[in-house]
Amino acid sequence: MAKIITIARQYGSGGRIIAQKVADKLGLVYYDNQIIDLAAEELGFDIRTIRKAAQEKSSGFLYTMAGGTFQMPLNDQVFATQSKIIRHLATNDSCIIVNGCADYILEDFDHVLKVFIHAPIASRAKRVEEEYGEKHENYIKYVKSRDKKRENYYNYYTTNKWGQLTNFDLTINSDFGLDEVADVIVEMYRKL
Repeated sequence: MAKIITIARQYGSGGRIIAQKVADKLGLVYYDNQIIDLAAEELGFDIRTIRKAAQEKSSGFLYTMAGGTFQMPLNDQVFATQSKIIRHLATNDSCIIVNGCADYILEDFDHVLKVFIHAPIASRAKRVEEEYGEKHENYIKYVKSRDKKRENYYNYYTTNKWGQLTNFDLTINSDFGLDEVADVIVEMYRKL
């Protein structure tokens, strides 16, 4: 029986780092950008194009291909393909999936620990600057804008609301320490 951890997170909360620590502690496969890369391969598009489409909600307009056939907007194709890949991964092996919509995509699966990692805006801005090494004019404004994109995307593609506590089994503040948060997730996973 496959047991899955899904991790959604606020930007700058250290969610990816925590996910990797959990994967190492449990000996699980960890999927993040690989899901987008697999979607790009399946759709036959450049990875950069797909990564951009995977962060933005659809325009909602159909477009026509050569030959007059209608196609879904690329963003919708990417979401549908990622959903298919996530469901396939969860069906076949225990793993950790870092994807903002994985909690929703796998809501009908058993043995899924759904985690949301958050932190105060000031500590997230500091992490983006100091740990991630990103350069921005206003870190707090940038972090808020990234969260807004995640919220818009999640709210567009799911019937849930981004960051809503009831969507998750565990919501945790990463300011307790990345190793400590990883340990809590590991303990919860073992109880699945």
